[in-house]
Amino acid sequence: MKQFILPIFVLLLFSCGESRENQSAGDYSEISISMDTVVVDSGDEILMAATSSNGQFVNLDKTLLYFWDVQSSNLEVIDLSALKLIEKKPFERDGPNSVGQYPYKTFIVKEDQIGFMEWGQLNIADIDGNVLQRIKLNDDWLRDKIDEKESLSIIGFSESGDIMYCGIQDFFSDLNSDIVHIDLANQTSKLIALPEYQKRENFRVTFKNESGGFMEIYASEPNLELTHHKGKVIFWSDAFNAIYEYDPKNDSLTYHRITNTLFANEKSGTYTNDVSSSEERTEMETKLNEEVKFTELFWDEKNEVFYRFCSYKLPRIADEKLKSKVFISIINEKFEVIGEREITEIINSEPTAKFVKDGQIYSYLNIDDELGFVRMKIN
Repeated sequence: MKQFILPIFVLLLFSCGESRENQSAGDYSEISISMDTVVVDSGDEILMAATSSNGQFVNLDKTLLYFWDVQSSNLEVIDLSALKLIEKKPFERDGPNSVGQYPYKTFIVKEDQIGFMEWGQLNIADIDGNVLQRIKLNDDWLRDKIDEKESLSIIGFSESGDIMYCGIQDFFSDLNSDIVHIDLANQTSKLIALPEYQKRENFRVTFKNESGGFMEIYASEPNLELTHHKGKVIFWSDAFNAIYEYDPKNDSLTYHRITNTLFANEKSGTYTNDVSSSEERTEMETKLNEEVKFTELFWDEKNEVFYRFCSYKLPRIADEKLKSKVFISIINEKFEVIGEREITEIINSEPTAKFVKDGQIYSYLNIDDELGFVRMKIN
């Protein structure tokens, strides 16, 4: 039995007593944070989900965590209430139910359906490995709203699985921050323009290197992701505090500025977008990492607030481990900041928060090659 709970500490953080516009009745003028660590019981199995947080994704009701192990073609299924590995589900690489040789990204399409992304094609399968649909992203009807040199990059699906949301990629041009809204059932598409996010281009760094007759492209750029909240879709980027809220029922889009006082509300530096050497690329990326970086907004259903982390890396001193300054914000449903604190004294590296369950924020942690979570409760 490998599951255990280790209390770490309780840290009391007191506000400075200053009032802030839009702060609600001082609910979070004093913030106490309690933390503990839990480890998932993997039985006699080696749990590959412990190796990386990148391939982890959670179902809509936060009861199950999945991890796609591309090397073994197994989908690891973890019960988040029992903190226990349920099973490793094998998926086929070949044959009529092939999800691809080495799918590099996975999505929750809808409850009990997983999308496996390989180059140019999305394979949708049920939880038992039966392929239900294959979508080729270069089909004409899917490319109706993009240029010839552009390609689609899936960022997520509606909760029903009927709508696919895609970003637009072109490594040889400026970043395009619009979203392509694709109705899979009716095979129609439309653009959702995000004009305030076109500033993502200011923080793109691309290095192109011709070698052996081939063009190698190394690109670093702010992300463009989505999360769901009560039937609406929140589009967010790690470069900006502000978010877009899309209401699919009314086909309406609202831009929300989220304003903090303890740190900058967006990246702001000046950078060389197209660099001529790997050294210049490293220099630009180091400078970018020393600016603010935002996580998604994590909804706490129990307390009816969002939590969001912001961090920026500190300049490296000699051979010391790279450290970050880290902050947490508590945000209401009107996207107003009602509490904010620096938490560098308890977290001094880039946050790895994954989800909120039962009023606690779960952050990924590798504990002696076992999958663990640091659980943080905000009071």
